[in-house]
Amino acid sequence: MTNNISKNVLHKINKFIETRFGLYFTEKRFKDLSRSISNAAKQKNIGLEEYTNLILLNKLSKEDLKNLVTCLTIGETYFFRDKKLFDSMRQRILPDIINERKYGSKHLKIWSSGCSSGEEAYSIAILVKELIPDYKNWDIEIIATDINHSSLSKAKKGIYSEWSFRGVDLGIKSKYFIRMDDMRYKIKDDILKLVKFHSLNLADSTYILDGNIIKNMDIIFCRNVLIYFSKYQVNKIINRFYNSTVNGGWLVVAPTESLFLNNSSFRSVNINDMFLYNKSIKKNNPVKLFNNNIFDNNSIEKELVIQNEMRTYQSDLEFNGDITIKSEEELPKDDKINVQELEIISRSLANEGRLEEAIECCKKAIFIDKINPFYYYLLASIQQEQGNISEAIITLKKVIYLDSNFIMAYFDLGNLNLKQDKHIQAFKNFKNVIALLDNFNEEDIVPYSEEMTVGGLKQMIKNIDYKGVFYGKK
Repeated sequence: MTNNISKNVLHKINKFIETRFGLYFTEKRFKDLSRSISNAAKQKNIGLEEYTNLILLNKLSKEDLKNLVTCLTIGETYFFRDKKLFDSMRQRILPDIINERKYGSKHLKIWSSGCSSGEEAYSIAILVKELIPDYKNWDIEIIATDINHSSLSKAKKGIYSEWSFRGVDLGIKSKYFIRMDDMRYKIKDDILKLVKFHSLNLADSTYILDGNIIKNMDIIFCRNVLIYFSKYQVNKIINRFYNSTVNGGWLVVAPTESLFLNNSSFRSVNINDMFLYNKSIKKNNPVKLFNNNIFDNNSIEKELVIQNEMRTYQSDLEFNGDITIKSEEELPKDDKINVQELEIISRSLANEGRLEEAIECCKKAIFIDKINPFYYYLLASIQQEQGNISEAIITLKKVIYLDSNFIMAYFDLGNLNLKQDKHIQAFKNFKNVIALLDNFNEEDIVPYSEEMTVGGLKQMIKNIDYKGVFYGKK
């Protein structure tokens, strides 16, 4: 029993909530779920058992459902919460965007998703106004969304108590707020008008506001929100965020939610000792560009090409599943941690340029999960960063040995073949990429690419200027 609600009933209610709202509570959070249901029952002024029966029989009114969501999603927030984050926004992220556009289009789009009672969104607006003195000459769009109607109502009014100003500089309060009485402050109209609040459920399949799809966002804030959804929903939400963000744009999540970004298309960047997530589709590729006409999809059966290539890689390798570490005893005891944590640490070390340490950490992940091709691919990426082309090629062949449909492994092999002037091998690997990409839609994100859509990768390959011995010497 949890607060007089049995675990069996909580599981059923949890299923109802997930189906209806997309929200999800793990068993570890069943106490929170039970407390929220009890609060909703009190607000309706009926007994807890009667209220749970109404949920299970799907007999709550629309107003009751709104109140239930309000009880389920009450969040704690205050102005400029997380000083390091807003310092990063003030000192690096926003100045980079502003400097790039101040002599051009002068536009800026930021989204505070799961905005709660509005403190985060207004903090963003204050920061933007301070960094752009002529902000009225800019096209600035700050949108704030939440599923909690009560929180949105408070946010739109812009009236806050002292509790919302914990740790806030007194100068900010006096400059941007009007004191209403001893307990309440109202945000000034120039800031209020910069933010547009909307009701939106992040579990929705499409993000539409006022008839328009949310897109081309420079920064999306989604802090302490993903924890309300199942892992399946989280992956969907992150993909929709990726599609809603401009190239070079940013996604901001809470530190405890960083694990959700594993294997996503966003690139993790360590700024001020915290991870932010960047959508980085590279415009320039270091390899020479190929001739458009080298791929004749009718010349060779796609599957046959890939299978033949696989046989070649299998004969090239004496593959035993590990790389350097031979036994568990070689792992330091304090390093026996979750394999996903090892991946995050490896990425972090690589971002900081500590490549040898990143490789060792990646090898530990491989030791724990020997048949997961992704960790070999991560290792190959770090080896390429080191300039160890021959080692990276061997590792990439191990990726393909484990997963013959790993698109980016073929693509990276093609690039490395070009660097070695092995043009025939490059041709074969790029042909494999095209064959595999034809199984996807053009707008799909290429698995493990961290960068591009299927259409973008196809175009990149078609633009490569191929001048190899296969077609005649240079």
